[in-house]
Amino acid sequence: MSANPLKSLFSKSFLGVDIGTSSFKVVELSSRKGIRLENYGQLRAEYFTEKKSPQGLVLSNDYIIAGLSSVLQEAKIKTKEAFFAIPDYATFFTSFDLPAMSKPELEEAIRYEAPRHIPLPLADVTLDWEVIKGNPQAENKQPLKVMLVAVPNETINQYDKIARALGLRIVAMETEVFALARGLIKYQDKKSVLGLIDCGHKTTTINIFSQNILKSSHSIDISNEELTQSLVNALKTDPRKAEIVKKTYGLVKDQNIKKILVPQIDILIKETRGVFNQYFLEEKERVEKIIMAGGMAHLPGLKEYFSEQIKLPIETANPFIDVSYPPGLDLILKKIGPEFTIAVGAALRGLVQK
Repeated sequence: MSANPLKSLFSKSFLGVDIGTSSFKVVELSSRKGIRLENYGQLRAEYFTEKKSPQGLVLSNDYIIAGLSSVLQEAKIKTKEAFFAIPDYATFFTSFDLPAMSKPELEEAIRYEAPRHIPLPLADVTLDWEVIKGNPQAENKQPLKVMLVAVPNETINQYDKIARALGLRIVAMETEVFALARGLIKYQDKKSVLGLIDCGHKTTTINIFSQNILKSSHSIDISNEELTQSLVNALKTDPRKAEIVKKTYGLVKDQNIKKILVPQIDILIKETRGVFNQYFLEEKERVEKIIMAGGMAHLPGLKEYFSEQIKLPIETANPFIDVSYPPGLDLILKKIGPEFTIAVGAALRGLVQK
């Protein structure tokens, strides 16, 4: 899903754009003195009127354009070369087995097999895939397993219209999970089996990467919004106050608040354990570590509770670890890191290899 790939050979700075259901985020990175943070910006979507679309984008094009335009102006973004992250809820992920075959045969086989797994006509989607088990180029042929990603053309066209209205040139679009991985999987972890959990506003995505290759991806409805709603219902308060209570108390400062939040978190832990166990049964590999991103990642006590229950080390996402930035930003970047992981990972695509 690339356009003008040669642009990356001549540009020294790139913009990562993450259009989320709760906020718009942009990150401008350059190759000046290594990888450097030039600018970043965020605008909460709550400032705009909601309007649902068939492909899941919460806001209409006009509101997205207005919001992103404000962010770009406020952050004084100069870069026009942009990488857009497509939300996982607007894509279809599936994996399937294929018999041993050569690389030339693989594309035809995937297009033959895809209609059995994708709920839309092939003419209406753009396909991308990766062989996650076996090697079609190996002399000793073995059965293959393929991860298939399908993005509705309507979504791609919508993002293209947004970019053109903002005066941005799209270098490439990619699904959020790949931007997430690029932002989080550092050199020391590229040979590990990692669980990347993105706790978003509407959904949580549980991903497994082995040796930097996506092996499994599952989305569930447990989310930051669900936790807030639990507090709204239990405390008979409004969402804004519930959000403040959630961020202030979390799981550590008030046992009553913890009792309200834990049932939803326990469901997430159960789902995560199930995904990890199924992966072990299929691949005979165990997840070694979890990295948690998204707005829920900084919930007080979540990392410790989750780690205790699932018996794995957990890190809070910090995509700025290998990025240089002006002095004095350490604390704020560490705080916003989990929410900015996808935007950082998207921008990094122009500056680093996978």
